[in-house]
Amino acid sequence: MYKLSYYTIITKPIDSKNNRLAYATRTGQVVSLSSLCHDFLKNDLAGSIPVHIQEKLIKAGILVPAEENELASVINENIDFGESEQGQLNEVIQPSAMCQLGCYYCGQQHVKSSISDELVEKLVERIYHKFTQGSYKKIYIGWFGAEPLMGLPQMRAIYRRLTARIADPSVHIGGKIVTNGLSLKENIFAELVQELNVDTFEITLDGAEEYHDSHRFTKAGGPSFKIIYQNIKRIVSAADFDPAKTRMIIRCNVDSNNVEGVEPLIRLIADDNLHRRIHSLYFIGIYSWGGNDAQTKSLTKEQFARLKLQWEILQVKLGYPFQTVLHKRKKSTCMATGGKGELYDAFGNIFNCTEVSYSEFYEDKNYKLGTLQQDTLKTFDSKPHNDWYGLVRDTDKFPCHGCRLLPICGGSCPKSWVEGIPACPPYKFNIQKEVEFKYLLATTPRAELDAVLTAFENAFAEEEFLRYS
Repeated sequence: MYKLSYYTIITKPIDSKNNRLAYATRTGQVVSLSSLCHDFLKNDLAGSIPVHIQEKLIKAGILVPAEENELASVINENIDFGESEQGQLNEVIQPSAMCQLGCYYCGQQHVKSSISDELVEKLVERIYHKFTQGSYKKIYIGWFGAEPLMGLPQMRAIYRRLTARIADPSVHIGGKIVTNGLSLKENIFAELVQELNVDTFEITLDGAEEYHDSHRFTKAGGPSFKIIYQNIKRIVSAADFDPAKTRMIIRCNVDSNNVEGVEPLIRLIADDNLHRRIHSLYFIGIYSWGGNDAQTKSLTKEQFARLKLQWEILQVKLGYPFQTVLHKRKKSTCMATGGKGELYDAFGNIFNCTEVSYSEFYEDKNYKLGTLQQDTLKTFDSKPHNDWYGLVRDTDKFPCHGCRLLPICGGSCPKSWVEGIPACPPYKFNIQKEVEFKYLLATTPRAELDAVLTAFENAFAEEEFLRYS
């Protein structure tokens, strides 16, 4: 006996035949449902559906065994995944505690300090020890800040010493860097790619120039957009830049002050023919960091969800590359919810969260696990929020317990929930429209796509942007 999976999102009718789309969040798959099939599912008559269609729905995760406790299944899969780590040790390193920018929403306090040579040795020894204790084949380093490029000499030292310590050319040591982009000149970019095996760069542009500069100004209050944008432009426009091998991601943080600058940024990137050279341009609402209440200037999640979809439609119309797949199954949200990865700051502090270092707000909140100086090889069995999935499964303290999007969200940020700030992603507030949007992208001939998307956008109604239930 089978039942309709609780973790299924079903759209409104999408055509004159009253066909609908069913999105299984447990698998990330989408299936078209006839009106009759939809009625059978909604009336607990799955057994009345023709066998060949039942088999299709079972494979997609839309039909599940009637006796299955789906919440337990989802959570147990997450826990098992976090323990296995899929053969890759992920670590985050902050080589510097300094940043040139003074973004109003940043929750960090910056000082002119970089990780010492002594701590580099202890850091390398800790990562090497963890690597030898697991069945890993790769090490992936997230270079993070403050601004990591202000600690470029330390980045070089860490990478070279770790490579020498591993002493096995079959072990790939790669990485990603989150940088403000001010120091990312062409020669630095080339060095990071060729010598430190960095394959992903993430840089923030908070809208077109005037909007960005009101958000992301230097510590002296000066502008930063022109330098950052020109650095990106020179890098991705170079003849030897290969978008298939190196991902250039642009992030745009949005609040009520810069929301009008998002569309001009989208158009600027396209006008300069950079949209097919970068990997992606994505948007995120500004949130509280380090207790700074930055979220008070943000849009509501409903407003942001609506605008985000409109911006993504504009990107498609302007020729940005697009994906037709929906959100995939997410078995781990961050290092706090699983795995052996940790964050190391420039002072040798060890954390299992990327948002608590360099923040006075968290100093007395027991987020620090230990230090490289005293705990070089220590294994921390108890970490903040590593019981997150158990809490979601066994209690209804957080709404994730009953959310149909749990398999693709995972609860997002446990820290935010504990601080009393809902961490629901924007797609909770437009998921049905996102399903329809991706369906149109996948099924509409390119020559007809602009007209179809215009009609789709014009049909938006406010009531369709309420959460799914």
